[in-house]
Amino acid sequence: MLQVVRHFNDTAQNRLDASGTADLFGWHLDRNVLDFLTAVGAELDVDEYDMAPDEDTK
Repeated sequence: MLQVVRHFNDTAQNRLDASGTADLFGWHLDRNVLDFLTAVGAELDVDEYDMAPDEDTK
């Protein structure tokens, strides 16, 4: 199983791209990874969490 967990709006953990800005968009699996996952019969489990504070707690 390949498990992916993404936390949105978690400013302490945001990765930076080459220009030094936060990389907030998407993720990618290349053809070799997809072929491997298919060959071993793996499942893909993706969880995404929005870490922004609720509007009513500000």
